[in-house]
Amino acid sequence: MHVTSRILDNADLPPLVTTVIRPWVIAIETGTLGMREVVTLAATSTAKSLKRRVVVLPPVDMAIDAALEASVSFAEALDKREARTAEPRAAALAALTAVIEQLRTAEPSADTRALGLEW
Repeated sequence: MHVTSRILDNADLPPLVTTVIRPWVIAIETGTLGMREVVTLAATSTAKSLKRRVVVLPPVDMAIDAALEASVSFAEALDKREARTAEPRAAALAALTAVIEQLRTAEPSADTRALGLEW
C-alpha cells in the first residue's frame, strides 16, 4: 500500500529526500488520538535520517529542529483525553512545509554520495 501525502505532492524534492521525509509527513497528516509514540518515533527517526542524508546548513538544521518540536507537541496532544489536535497538527504541518522548502536546495551529504545516492 502506497500512502500519498498532500504536502509532498508538489514538493519538488529529490526522490531520495521525498522517500526519507514521507513517514514523518504521513504521521502528522494521519495521526489520531493514542498515536503519540508512533508520531514521535516517525518525527525523531526521520529528523535523524534527514540530517544524515543532506548537508545540514544552519537554516536546514533550524527548520528540522522546529518541525521536530512542533511534531512532538502534536504527538503529546494525541495522548490527552478530548484533545484538540487541529491547531498542533496545523503547526506541525507548517513546520514540515518549512523543512521541505529548505530541502529543495539541499545537497547530498558525503555519506549519501558515498552510497551512490546523490541527486
